[in-house]
Amino acid sequence: MRGKRIQIINAALKRFRGFGIGGTTLQDVAEASQVPLGNLYYYFKSRDDLILAVLEECERELTALLTQLAPLPSAAWLAAYFDWLLADPEAAIQLGCPFGSLATELRALGHPAAPRAAETVQTYLMAVKTQVESLPLPAGTGEDVFLTVQGAYVVSRVSADTTLFRTSIERLRWRTLGS
Repeated sequence: MRGKRIQIINAALKRFRGFGIGGTTLQDVAEASQVPLGNLYYYFKSRDDLILAVLEECERELTALLTQLAPLPSAAWLAAYFDWLLADPEAAIQLGCPFGSLATELRALGHPAAPRAAETVQTYLMAVKTQVESLPLPAGTGEDVFLTVQGAYVVSRVSADTTLFRTSIERLRWRTLGS
């Protein structure tokens, strides 16, 4: 039972990231997860329950990333973070930021989970900011790094340009780490 639930959540997450929450029906999720629509209601009592489960999965993704990076000193943390960003530039332009895109849409929809999603993005911002600002860089550089990454996601996604995403992140790496 747990495996099927995870399968549905992952399918919903991919659909939400690719087509937005508003552009995804439960039928779309059922088809993407290869589960009959009626069975979806066995795992999730409502669309909102599914959205909350997807948000929880995003929180788990962020927690896993931050846990993986936690033991590293700041410069190595940032290098690994930039590597993570560049691991799949196609996904970056197809799906946008794995945390910010969902939070943005939940807020636009006025969804009750929007404040929780905003907290997830705030956690992400603070993690990046903390690491950047422990380096000998000008004050405010941490927020600038985070906002530059978010801008790279948006503009690269709009223009469907993986090269733009890649070069933006590489320039950011150079400006913060010098390598």
